[in-house]
Amino acid sequence: MYMRYNDYETASYFHQRCLDISVEFKYIEGEAQAHRGLGICEEKVSNKFPAMQHLETALEKAQSGELVEVARVISKDLVNVYQLIAKEYLEMSEFDMSLQFFEKCLSVAQRAQDKNIEAECY
Repeated sequence: MYMRYNDYETASYFHQRCLDISVEFKYIEGEAQAHRGLGICEEKVSNKFPAMQHLETALEKAQSGELVEVARVISKDLVNVYQLIAKEYLEMSEFDMSLQFFEKCLSVAQRAQDKNIEAECY
């Protein structure tokens, strides 16, 4: 709800609370979704690297819990952040770093086995 109003600080607070509770009760899907929410909030305020870290953690949690559909959704979000980072490096003419992040995009898409995400990466 808070994200609809662009109130990412409040949204982050509630996602963090969800994460804390999910960790306490060892609820893997809750942890994955909370990290995803935190990652999206960070991305919306242009904090790409914290966003990337949350989404990578979310994807690890989803994969460890064998949550295929959740992992697919998180993969799409992670690919988006990797692309933003890659394009930023490209604009700074840091081609090696840019290529590394474009390759990460492709790797995540292939592991998700989602042809639509993979097509975006190419």
